[in-house]
Amino acid sequence: MIGSFLDFIAEHAGVIGLLFFFIFFILMLVFLFLSGDKKDWKKYSEIPLEDHPDDDERK
Repeated sequence: MIGSFLDFIAEHAGVIGLLFFFIFFILMLVFLFLSGDKKDWKKYSEIPLEDHPDDDERK
């Protein structure tokens, strides 16, 4: 009984791993986008467009 289950796991390890990580990734995206505040996401989306005083030193 347990041996046949382990054989099944061993034969399908690639697909099982792929499904596990895909489902994990989707659940993390859902959690992040549903739990975040829209004001915070708007603020974070504008970070690349802001001028910083130390930008002149990098040029």
